[in-house]
Amino acid sequence: MNISVGQIYVEAGVSLPFSHLMQIWLGQQLSTLVLLTPDFAKVHGTDFALVIRISARKGLKENDVKGPTVFKRTKDVEYTLFLPYDTIVKCSDGRRIATEFILDGVEAIVAMAKLDPGDLSARRVAIRDHLCTDPSMLKSQWPFAPT
Repeated sequence: MNISVGQIYVEAGVSLPFSHLMQIWLGQQLSTLVLLTPDFAKVHGTDFALVIRISARKGLKENDVKGPTVFKRTKDVEYTLFLPYDTIVKCSDGRRIATEFILDGVEAIVAMAKLDPGDLSARRVAIRDHLCTDPSMLKSQWPFAPT
């Protein structure tokens, strides 16, 4: 299953410093773990890709998933994952918390899209640890000081 991850921040003053390398790496990981199902293929066909757009909003207490939006021309099924910005920036380990929210959101999107999560659960800790320790996963230093 081809899965890509991108970021788009639509609220002024709200963004997280994850890099394009994180987007590419996470998309590659998910593409090898998540499996196409007959349910997904029945609705969209076998040649559609899943696109996960990461964003954030103030005022949220938990993730908010929007979608799907289906793009027939590009054969994409797209979901937007809004992370709870205030919760993330108030934590002393915001990067880890943001990563946990991202992985929770990915799991929710996989379920909503009726895809098979494959070994995603088993690899979750390794994915989280990579996202939290590899410096290339950020485009700049995590900007939020511990409280």
